[in-house]
Amino acid sequence: MSGDPAAVIADYTVFQDAQLIAFIQEALENNRSLRASMEAVNQSEALLKQSRSGLWPSLRASVGVSATDVDGIAGDLQANPPIFPQQASSFSDERYSFGLSGVYSADIMGDVSASIRSSIAGLRSTEATYELARRQLAAQTARAYFTIIEQQMQLALDQATFARAEDTYRITTARFDAGSVARDELVLGESSLAQSQASIIASEAAVRSAERALEVLLGRFPRNALDITGTLPEPPPTPPLGLPEQTIRARPDVVAAEYNLIQNFANVRIARLARWPNLDATFTASVNNSTLNSTSNLFDLEGIALTIGAQLAQTLFDGGGISGRIDAAEASKRAALERYGQTVIDAYAGILNALDQYETLKARGVALETASGAAAESLRLGELRYNEGSQSLLDLINVRDRADLAESQLIAIKRSQLEQWIALHQALGGQPLTPTPLPSDANTAEGE
Repeated sequence: MSGDPAAVIADYTVFQDAQLIAFIQEALENNRSLRASMEAVNQSEALLKQSRSGLWPSLRASVGVSATDVDGIAGDLQANPPIFPQQASSFSDERYSFGLSGVYSADIMGDVSASIRSSIAGLRSTEATYELARRQLAAQTARAYFTIIEQQMQLALDQATFARAEDTYRITTARFDAGSVARDELVLGESSLAQSQASIIASEAAVRSAERALEVLLGRFPRNALDITGTLPEPPPTPPLGLPEQTIRARPDVVAAEYNLIQNFANVRIARLARWPNLDATFTASVNNSTLNSTSNLFDLEGIALTIGAQLAQTLFDGGGISGRIDAAEASKRAALERYGQTVIDAYAGILNALDQYETLKARGVALETASGAAAESLRLGELRYNEGSQSLLDLINVRDRADLAESQLIAIKRSQLEQWIALHQALGGQPLTPTPLPSDANTAEGE
């Protein structure tokens, strides 16, 4: 929750991909949605500043000047009425004034302190939400980057399939011209070649779409101007698991929910204070000076006046307004408590699901690696048999489709493993062994 983008970027150095790191840094700096989240933090800081102002005295100063010349103007108008207003005589008597007043209201009932505590908790909740947005943006950027690489690999596979289909079609055409195969086999070769070409067109469109998605995350206008040169890395080891309490407290969504709960408790206290008599103690210091045709002694503070007052006020009847506000605050507090409990449950479920899915994908990856290797060998043998004339084109196409499918699934599972590692990393809160300290009544009231 430090707010330092280096802390988020460092999480992705495990992939050892400089281009990925550069994209994540660019997204954190330029994404408009993230900037809007930062403005929400700034707004919460301003509200906290506004709440804290109630603990300080207010000081107000005023300076004024006025001028009058009633007799001169009246005489001029009687003797020689002016044609234009500019012909009236000028002012002669000038009066200067200076006022200074300071007021301090003691927070006897603690409503200002409760408001400050509420604002502090609101700020911390907003900061945690912003941190969650940063981590989600970094994860989305990494996923989009790996998706582009996967689509590029799928495109390369489709191009290789098209090249093999072209070679096979040349052999089939030569055999048809020689009269050794029937026309149905030639048509089957044409169909296989056209399908391979269609797959290339679809894969090219998928690459362009993935590139535009990444450009949007980076805060750029989508123009398909990215030059992605990376490859899919090997999935990193499973992120370290800390103690359950530490793991949960490292998640920004849990931190935000807890601070939101603290804020609602403070709001209940503010609402309940309205039932009690309002005791105000006011200390006022003021000075008001006025001089005629001179500013000497205008700012003299010898005539300062001090006023001390106290007032006890109690609302006798408001038609149930105070009770309604208390009931609303209590309901909001209970809702926040339920949301916090559900957030913790969802966090545990998210960790278990992400961990289970990650281990499942690892096991599937091993199996698909074996299947892809066996299918590739079967394709090699099938092409040799077809070239020798001992296998039909239909059998070769079936073997080729199975090999391409196995290779395509292997590429997809590698990308899925990387995405699932990111999901598990997010579920663990980024740094599962570093607990996030939770607020106490003392440090929340002091704004720490």
